[in-house]
Amino acid sequence: MTAGPQPARRRRTRLYALTDGRTTAPRTVLTMDTLITATVAADADGSLATEWQAILAMCQPPNGRAVAEIAARMHMRLTPMTVLLSELADRGLIHHRPPLEAAETSNVHLLMKIRDNLARI
Repeated sequence: MTAGPQPARRRRTRLYALTDGRTTAPRTVLTMDTLITATVAADADGSLATEWQAILAMCQPPNGRAVAEIAARMHMRLTPMTVLLSELADRGLIHHRPPLEAAETSNVHLLMKIRDNLARI
């Protein structure tokens, strides 16, 4: 029994080519919980690498995605993803912000609510 033709796979650019061999971001530093929102449409610049276009497509406003979620959906490790996202931020193609303001993360009542809701799951 022979298997039918295999579907064509999209060719992915090698990570070292996308990051130019860098392992850290030169200007923009992102954490795994930083929220990313695209500032342009995914197809606005056809010269972008397919990975960058995919990132822009999944981060369209008004909803953003966390760096860790983007990395998981793209099947990439976190370090190269932060380098890629930092490059997009430096080019002005994405907006990044922390998930919660510093004042919100030190609110004990909010933290207790989160703990209680997690315990119910």
